[in-house]
Amino acid sequence: MITERSLLVHCAANQALRCAPIADRPRGGLVVSPHRRDEAGLLATAAYLLRQRGFGAPLLLDAARYAGQARLPASAPFNPRWLRRQRELGLPVLTDSGYVDADDERGLAGLLHRAAAVPGAIAVLPLDPSWLHDRMRRAVLTGHVRAAAVPVALVLEAARDPFALPGVVAGLLELLRCEVPVLLLRSDVSALGALCHGVAAAAVGTVGALRHLAPRYEVARPVPRPAPSTVFRPTLSYRRLGAIARAKRGHREPALWGCACEACDGRDVDWMAGLPERDREVPAFEHAIRVLQQLRDELLDDAVAPAAARRSWAARCADAVHRSRDLGWAPAPMLTRWREEAPATAAARLSA
Repeated sequence: MITERSLLVHCAANQALRCAPIADRPRGGLVVSPHRRDEAGLLATAAYLLRQRGFGAPLLLDAARYAGQARLPASAPFNPRWLRRQRELGLPVLTDSGYVDADDERGLAGLLHRAAAVPGAIAVLPLDPSWLHDRMRRAVLTGHVRAAAVPVALVLEAARDPFALPGVVAGLLELLRCEVPVLLLRSDVSALGALCHGVAAAAVGTVGALRHLAPRYEVARPVPRPAPSTVFRPTLSYRRLGAIARAKRGHREPALWGCACEACDGRDVDWMAGLPERDREVPAFEHAIRVLQQLRDELLDDAVAPAAARRSWAARCADAVHRSRDLGWAPAPMLTRWREEAPATAAARLSA
């Protein structure tokens, strides 16, 4: 059972054993995708986590057939064995959906119709971002979601951060008015904003490839592995470890850099930049998820009313913009999107 306002960890199957202890917490959980399209290995990993490791938080399996150069279209049928094995393991049943392209209304409608026919299923919706930021497509999307009346798990495509695009925040909040449970997979810091505005659960990826859906290129080309980045709390954004270390040299305020999370254990957050490059990725993610878990607990404590959580998130975004500029960084564009688009959508909801 997924608890409302849960912050999940989204990892690949070969990272699951390391991520499980971080994700196994109240209002936590784990979303696991295949490592190199190995669905059988993903199912085996899930069974091991449940039976041998006693993983107690929600566990979801994302088949990710929508990803990569060989991704499937939305019209691709679900694999009955995939659906059955999730049920046999006692897990929430996520559909193994294909990708919904910008003009594929037939694929969108068919995907949701098939998902509604699977008892208790959650329809994974891997979307071109225009389904949210284009008003006409948004109306089509919300119409089909209302008609299907099935929970949905969004996966948003973008070259970088989909929530940096104009209209995506507003589109997400419009989708939340469809009165079906909405989950958000493959996200980053915007997971917190989504939770504050009513998303049932949001998953933060361990690496950049799991924090959004990368577009498919017409010609396959090698993608260089990016240098590790982590969440820098004062700016509510992912930053390269080297950039954090350089910024610290020009801004020595101790309160800005110290971190008490379990990964940092009181050290200044730039300590990871001193590690050999091959050893930076794991602590960078562990720090990031610990910081985001702290923020989730502060923003969404049981005593905090939903309206207060939204105001607090907007205030933190505004502060993060100013702090970014103080450090000489361009603010993360999603900070402005949440401040500008979320209040307008909330006002439209009140006047409807």
